[in-house]
Amino acid sequence: MQRVRTIFQAIVLLATIATGLRYSLGWSRTTIETYCPFGGLETALSLITQKQFACATGERNLALFLGLLILTLLTKKSFCSWICPVGTVSEWCMTLSRILFPQKNRDGSRQLIHALEPSHNLDRKLRWLRVPVLLVILYFTYRTGELIFRSYDPYYILFSFHGHDVFYWSYLILALILAGIIVFPMAWCRYLCPLGVSLWPFSKMGRMRLVRNDQTCTQCHACDRACPMAIQVSTRTQITQGDCTLCFKCLDACPIDHTLILNLR
Repeated sequence: MQRVRTIFQAIVLLATIATGLRYSLGWSRTTIETYCPFGGLETALSLITQKQFACATGERNLALFLGLLILTLLTKKSFCSWICPVGTVSEWCMTLSRILFPQKNRDGSRQLIHALEPSHNLDRKLRWLRVPVLLVILYFTYRTGELIFRSYDPYYILFSFHGHDVFYWSYLILALILAGIIVFPMAWCRYLCPLGVSLWPFSKMGRMRLVRNDQTCTQCHACDRACPMAIQVSTRTQITQGDCTLCFKCLDACPIDHTLILNLR
């Protein structure tokens, strides 16, 4: 399954790079923003109140966002681990992070954690940072009619090839985000991503989810160590958490067959 997912991620990533590069060279009029579902959310309030799309957004962005909501209701935040290019880059940075900062024993258990992993309580609090980030972006986009997030958006900075509204200080922000991801695995996705938090409540209702068989589980915590979103899989009978991306890393890491099962509820 991981091989299939990696191939899928690579295809989407290469397509995104090609789209951004073709536009920057003047070979195409299609920008990477055309395929950004977050643009649909950014423009929604303007569309409702002013009957017009914000800046470069359009019907396709709105359709993509609505389609993404339906996908999330079915398969949780699978978009984040199968399609999102920033999610793919974050996973690669996480691999580098685990090489640079080896795992260590957690006091009082056999579980190993990333050397710089925040405590569970701190991690839960930090995840709420995404809410004010989302609200600030939506507020200023509505007030100005411009996509003010462009200059700070790692997706746009990475793949637009110095597109409109990308400044030299934007690359400093990108460098800080990438450094943060390396130090704290998946930090952008877990603590700052505005699209991720907008999908959060819908993902909690996602019908496709992993179920853990408590009868065969040995509490080895391999699933906990494998989860890039730091979900404590070994303590749940069903993974209903809104941040589960169905990456199946926990399923692959589990040493006992049929202990973690994918179910459609």
